[in-house]
Amino acid sequence: MRHPLLASSVLASLFFTGCIFVHATDSSHSAEAKAHAHAAGGARANATLEARSSAMLSGTASFREQQGGVLIEIEVHHAPPGWHAVHVHEKGDCSAPDASSAGGHFNPLAKNHGSPQAPEHHCGDLGNFWVDEQGEGRHVLLMSELTVADGPNSVRGRALIVHAGVDDLVTQPTGNAGGRIACGVIQ
Repeated sequence: MRHPLLASSVLASLFFTGCIFVHATDSSHSAEAKAHAHAAGGARANATLEARSSAMLSGTASFREQQGGVLIEIEVHHAPPGWHAVHVHEKGDCSAPDASSAGGHFNPLAKNHGSPQAPEHHCGDLGNFWVDEQGEGRHVLLMSELTVADGPNSVRGRALIVHAGVDDLVTQPTGNAGGRIACGVIQ
């Protein structure tokens, strides 16, 4: 009985310190959230990710409002293998070759940057996701502070950015995540 208790304690401490990453191929945590989203039939938005900064990746993202927040599902293809940060940025403008036109992280609550699991983070801080050796990656999470419907916390009219590197979840205000390798306007 001691080992399950120890494992639970370790996982709980990792979760509450924001040290858990969502693995791209692990969607078991999202099945229940997807079922609730389907039943709720809330507002929806989508983004088509296009390569920036000489990258080759493409992808899609969906945003579905449901009880508890917005369910976000992101899929990328032909991306560089490894961990990548992903954020909602304040402006729905992907016109610059390096996606700088999207502005900074979406932060309507004026909080510090951090892990999406931490109490203190930008509304646009979506954490990190894994891209496999074939360039395929998937990220699914529920963000309680966001909405799709109109309002100050709405993702609609903003940009989704995939970064070249991993978000360290502590460096202010960006997480030191590197260049912007994909951008999509959330509509």
